Amino acid sequence: MIIPTLNVVVLRCPSCGRLEFRGFSLFNFAGGRTWQVDCSCGTPLLTISRKKGRNFWLQYRCGMCDSIHITHHTRRELWSRELLTLTCKETELEVGFIGPREKVQRAVQHHDRTLAEVARDLGFSDYFEEPEVMYQLLSLIYQLAEEGRVNCGCGNENIEIEIFPGHLQLRCQACRAEKSLPAATMADLEQAENLQEIRLPGHSKQRYRRRRQKSRV
Repeated sequence: MIIPTLNVVVLRCPSCGRLEFRGFSLFNFAGGRTWQVDCSCGTPLLTISRKKGRNFWLQYRCGMCDSIHITHHTRRELWSRELLTLTCKETELEVGFIGPREKVQRAVQHHDRTLAEVARDLGFSDYFEEPEVMYQLLSLIYQLAEEGRVNCGCGNENIEIEIFPGHLQLRCQACRAEKSLPAATMADLEQAENLQEIRLPGHSKQRYRRRRQKSRV
């Protein structure tokens, strides 16, 4: 009998929207070590720590509610040939998978959901001025983010999105630069569809420090 010791975990980063795949082995936890996954943008996504015996605790950053969820699993569950689904405790939506690489890849292809689909399922249509325009704009930004084409002039890729009824507000988590994208008419959508990338203006660290100092006065 072959005992599996290697599986794959995938999570979507709540900061930049990218999918992060990582392989992990039972040997990563030798000597009681803790194993951590960080997004390529620097955002911590997952920590797995081993307790007594075959028990493992997972702490993962949720791409839906941006909270930290904690779950408990056995060694058999983490290195099973079956798929383990990580969910958001608030919305019960899927946010990640653990399992054999081929099953994880199929699950991502089948269950991958855009920000627009989630907004639609959560019943936000009455909130938006033009729901279809907003949904399509969200899908566009989601796709650009996955391809690494949403960033800030300061060099940071941690871009948060705030949704308003008629526009989106993009904000850099490093220097706090902002960019507004209107989403009230089809013309707004057509203009956005011509974008090859979305780049916030960015502030140098020196300028950002001066701005923070002024805000304290």
